[in-house]
Amino acid sequence: MYLVMECLQGETLSDRLVKGALPLHQALTIAMEIADALAAAHRQGIIHRDLKPGNVMLTKAGAKLLDFGLAKLKGHGDRPGAALTAVPTPSASLTGEGMIVGTLPYMAPEQLEGREADARTDIFGFGVLVYEMLAGRRPFSGQSPASVISAIMTSEPPAISSVRPAAPPALDRAIQRCVAKDPDDRWQSAGDLLSELRWIAGGGSQPGVAAVQSRTGTRLLWAAVAVLSLALVASLAQRWVHRPRLRFRGPM
Repeated sequence: MYLVMECLQGETLSDRLVKGALPLHQALTIAMEIADALAAAHRQGIIHRDLKPGNVMLTKAGAKLLDFGLAKLKGHGDRPGAALTAVPTPSASLTGEGMIVGTLPYMAPEQLEGREADARTDIFGFGVLVYEMLAGRRPFSGQSPASVISAIMTSEPPAISSVRPAAPPALDRAIQRCVAKDPDDRWQSAGDLLSELRWIAGGGSQPGVAAVQSRTGTRLLWAAVAVLSLALVASLAQRWVHRPRLRFRGPM
């Protein structure tokens, strides 16, 4: 028995975020690649449950989604022997009969309540991750684990547009929908989310762009007409100045 693993060269998204927020275009590209990976996993019934920057590797070939150690197959409950990462288990009153698995700042409300995770749970973590790429900070933060849990359960993060004014409004709405408290209010599939991100990246979220381009084209056309008109007037004026003059002589 042996295990074969892909050798990747690059850096984790976590390491990249130490340098600050990503440029908008780069963040969108990475977001689409992660959403594509999530959609592929979800089609196979695999729920990641631990989406975070440390589990995304940035390589020359694109972003890679790693570490499915906490993943589960759709329809299968949490196994008692499953490993936990980076999160101390809160009291039984919070978890109920379930188990908390994941990394605290990226966990969805249903994970914190010990309820069963599904694809929409991964979409919440995805929204937190994309927000961090664009803002350079997490949407839910606190001075202690308890305050982070409280933020996730009760607070709404500031709009991305308040941090990145150049961000398209549709991207703002897409992220807000990802981190909705109720799973029913989120994107229901990573595939639909990916389609939305592709539309946003293609400029479809900016309806004013076409109109601006149209107005710009019209102005350029009229400017060209004006230049040609001036050139024609100048040419006619030059001919008038230099045309031969007729001289009339009186009777001899």
